[in-house]
Amino acid sequence: LNKRFWQTTKLLAGKRSSDKALLLPNSFSSALMTRLAGIASIGYKTNSRGLLLKASILKQPAQHEVQYFWDIAHFASQYWFPALPWPQKIPDRITLPLNSSTTARAKQILNQAKINKPFWVLCPFAHGTGKDGESKIWPHWRELSAHLQQHQLVVCPGKNEEMLCSELVPEATVLSGLNLSEYAAILATAEQVIANDSGPMHIAAAVGTSTLGIFGATEPHRSRPWGADYIGSLGKWPTLSEALSAL
Repeated sequence: LNKRFWQTTKLLAGKRSSDKALLLPNSFSSALMTRLAGIASIGYKTNSRGLLLKASILKQPAQHEVQYFWDIAHFASQYWFPALPWPQKIPDRITLPLNSSTTARAKQILNQAKINKPFWVLCPFAHGTGKDGESKIWPHWRELSAHLQQHQLVVCPGKNEEMLCSELVPEATVLSGLNLSEYAAILATAEQVIANDSGPMHIAAAVGTSTLGIFGATEPHRSRPWGADYIGSLGKWPTLSEALSAL
């Protein structure tokens, strides 16, 4: 076990403000840390850590990540606070609220860029790779951008992504330098969002915008946009015509 493990364990033990912990990661080390720190923890019974946990449940196969977090939070609530009410079913969509100042700032950004009619946001970037190291970026973004020229297209690159805009979506207006709240407000204002399996895809779905997620390197049953649409499957990217039909 490395130095950081012992430092974190000591910090948990020395500045403990609670005797309970809900473990969201599945690692053995997280369960061991809380156990050594004297904190009773609840988590999934994975990686042979069941004996280290105060209480645990089994992880269900082929489960969406939203369901994964919902189930363990529900179990912990019922175990520690059985009198507290809990919804009978998981919500059909996640709702991300936006404050008025951020919404006003997003409108200002759009006006400055002369985006003054219904627009579509393209999200062609995706960090990380699939389980076999393949890119999570759909290979037909450039062709899609050309086919959607009748729409006002917007792309919001993050740090170090600006150089890819002209390569992936040359028809789109680039809005760079946005913080996460501004990006969410831009997505909320859009008529349509099209995205790889990425953070912006989930944000767009959460702010209630019509969203199409595109999959090919990851498993939709685990990370599809909750409450929105998707196409593709693990190991099989959708064609350009399939994407256009879905839209």
